[in-house]
Amino acid sequence: MSMLRQYERLNAIRDALQGRLELYEAGDCFGFNDFDDGTASELRDRIAELSDEISSLERRRSPYEHR
Repeated sequence: MSMLRQYERLNAIRDALQGRLELYEAGDCFGFNDFDDGTASELRDRIAELSDEISSLERRRSPYEHR
């Protein structure tokens, strides 16, 4: 897989997880999540991992590629 495709794939996954986290947190505001089952923490951890992977890809990009 090319670096650009990998970058786009990771961004899409991260965006989807951020959306799920926002919905989960909105549920907290309305009392839908009465107990902490670790979902928000797991989502935040995975988002952070993806952000690290994306940053790594950005650093490895050729200096000749258009940013």
